[in-house]
Amino acid sequence: MNVIVYSPKSPEGLLDLQKRVATVHAEAVLKYITKLPCPKEQKIQLVSSIQNSFK
Repeated sequence: MNVIVYSPKSPEGLLDLQKRVATVHAEAVLKYITKLPCPKEQKIQLVSSIQNSFK
């Protein structure tokens, strides 16, 4: 898939683009974790571990 992104002209536009990219990335990670063949408790622990690594 090819994606064309035009660079925002304003600082507000750049911030909005960064937030949108972060949202898409977070959704992809959660979708991947949801599909893992492990117990729910282990998935919760994995998500918590990821969250803690960014604090």
